[in-house]
Amino acid sequence: MKDRIALIADDEPAHRRMLGAALESIGMQCRYAVDGEEAVREVAVFTPHLLVLDLRMPRLDGLGALKRIHELLPTLPVVVVTAHGDIRAAVEAMKLGARDFLEKPIDIEELRAVALDLLDRPGPAARSPAADADQDEPRSLVGISSSMRQARETIRLAARSAATVLVRGESGTGKEVVARAIHELSDRQAGPFIAMNCAAVAEGVLESELFGHERGSFTGAEARRRGRFELADGGTLFLDEVAEMQPHLQAKLLRVLQERCFERVGGVTPIRTDIRVVAATNRIPTEEIASGRMREDLYYRLAVVEIVLQPLRERREDVLPTAHHLLKRLKPDGDPRLSAQVASALTRYDWPGNVRELANVLERSLLFAGNGEIRPEHLPPSLRALCSQQDAEPITETGVRPGVPLEEVERELIQKTLMALGGNRTRTAEALGLSRRALLYKIKRFGLRDG
Repeated sequence: MKDRIALIADDEPAHRRMLGAALESIGMQCRYAVDGEEAVREVAVFTPHLLVLDLRMPRLDGLGALKRIHELLPTLPVVVVTAHGDIRAAVEAMKLGARDFLEKPIDIEELRAVALDLLDRPGPAARSPAADADQDEPRSLVGISSSMRQARETIRLAARSAATVLVRGESGTGKEVVARAIHELSDRQAGPFIAMNCAAVAEGVLESELFGHERGSFTGAEARRRGRFELADGGTLFLDEVAEMQPHLQAKLLRVLQERCFERVGGVTPIRTDIRVVAATNRIPTEEIASGRMREDLYYRLAVVEIVLQPLRERREDVLPTAHHLLKRLKPDGDPRLSAQVASALTRYDWPGNVRELANVLERSLLFAGNGEIRPEHLPPSLRALCSQQDAEPITETGVRPGVPLEEVERELIQKTLMALGGNRTRTAEALGLSRRALLYKIKRFGLRDG
């Protein structure tokens, strides 16, 4: 550890000395900066192994320094120090590349634990902008709406950090899909992805499922069992419906997030774990906190990065791109198509079950359609009724109405999608359910522009 150097940037001399003494006690060497400008200069002339950065400093504050430092050394582990309760600043710092944050007054033991954890954990590999655009795209999340574009961008940013993520959205909106995308785009992709639905397990069993148990710890515990936190070591743990946890389990989860260690049920030996936690809920956290069903401090620990998935009824322009994506997944060796009436009905339906319901409808329809086009008679009754209704409203953002030649519909939809996705042909092809080669042919055929 003697060859590891920490840079401490803090404008308060006593606080600098205290932080330095804590890191020197675990064998690190320390260098110091009195403000953000000096921190940037120090990183420019030597490469520290760890940066502890106070967010409130003169001349150049911590966030400004972090932006410039991340450009110089994007893989540098950074721990930011915030004022008590200043969660917004911590969240902004995590978005800019910080790996963890500590609140004042600093707990020395927590600082040591965070430093050791970050120094033992490999940082994210540096990538070129071209590689980011090509490889860091969460391809399982399709859609051209602004909310989906924002969700994809937040996923890319979150995947590069070690931040805990909270995904919010109604049932069926794809919260686990988001968690898997974060895992697959992160430096933990080679590790396990473990999913746990906290609402699907009986209250008395959930603690054992999460933390494991020792032999004899309760009736029926005939052997030691590892829980999800151990099984996910080195990877990602997805906790779905986390707001359904009972208060005592919320407290235990909070401790794991803060200290990265826990004990099995009936055990006394602390077990360290190296995991990324992605949690999800279909509830509104502020309401759960107000009612006392969710701890406020747990919410802030979980929602370092927060991703909100809008229901399909609020982003109808995403229905057809999502449907095409699902059809390709359900029948990869075929070329399933939607009739104009079916496409209109799918877009006008409210989808209370969101993407999960859309997938079920398409799977059912494919069974009846065989290798042919999906027509109204292949749909469930609720959607079949929509097909028979005459509707004068636009079926997409393009303003196209039923009865317009399909070639014109196709041309306008491709142009709109290209513009919405900034001219990115790969993402446009995926959103429209086309191969890239087919899209290039249609762009040339219709004489379209890329942006």
